Amino acid sequence: MKSPKVHILLSTYNGAKYIEEQLKSIFEQTYQNFTLFVRDDGSSDNTVEILKSFIKEYEITSDKIIILPNEQNINIGWKSSFWMLMDKCGGADYYAFADQDDVWLPEKLEYAVEKIRKENVEIPTFYFSQYYYCDENLNKLHLAPTPTLPIAFKDVMFYTPAFGFSMVINECLRNKALETNERDGLVHDGWLQKIAAALGKIIYDERCTALYRRHSGAVTFSNVNLIATLRYWLKEEILGSNMREFTHFHLNRFYEVYKTDLNGEDLKLLELYVYETKSASRWIKRVFCNKRFRPSLSGEIALRICFFLNRY
Repeated sequence: MKSPKVHILLSTYNGAKYIEEQLKSIFEQTYQNFTLFVRDDGSSDNTVEILKSFIKEYEITSDKIIILPNEQNINIGWKSSFWMLMDKCGGADYYAFADQDDVWLPEKLEYAVEKIRKENVEIPTFYFSQYYYCDENLNKLHLAPTPTLPIAFKDVMFYTPAFGFSMVINECLRNKALETNERDGLVHDGWLQKIAAALGKIIYDERCTALYRRHSGAVTFSNVNLIATLRYWLKEEILGSNMREFTHFHLNRFYEVYKTDLNGEDLKLLELYVYETKSASRWIKRVFCNKRFRPSLSGEIALRICFFLNRY
């Protein structure tokens, strides 16, 4: 049986410090039927020079790594950069996403292909795996939280279980995502998860496949204590604009693009939370909806407070 082709999509920006380590981990994969596509987003350091030196030093052939041209060195932001990569780098069976400062474990692609190739190619399929949180020097801190399975559409409306570097998608999911014409401001990994949860299938692999480098001062819900987490929810969501400018924006756009594809239950749930409302009955339904949207209690409480205060 012919081995599936994988396209790896890597967006870089001022990544000189770590990019070579990531490149080595990609080219040391046990699964080798891949092409790496790189788009540099206007780096002001020597990221591109390191890429070219890596190609020369390790004699990487043109069918293994392709650098997308950016002659004017334009910076469009990482969100648009990944969408451009996804749009321009078709022709594969599967697509993996890479960040410039992480490190892949050797079997990452092998595990993903092993899982996805068992699925129906006509169903949008999203694979993601376990990984380690690490410090800047890649000292392992702890494993990522294990998601509650199966992952349904409600589980990705207000939460993103998988990060981009941990995921691999099939061609069907890529094509479905590219039906979105207006992509400005959309985060590709959360968008792909919404599509797969609503219209296809999400696969979780409990095997570790990557080292996720966290830089000093970075805040995530998995590497801070409860007090710091609550402060984050308070600052960014309850008192901040994150819910309105990010979460609400994504749900509204998703509704506009895919509402005719959704099943009745998911459509009804999505319609409850799209657009602003001054309706008392709708406000009550939002606040007291009997669905659990987030895995952590603090996250769920923060969400309900946002609904209660109509900060959503």
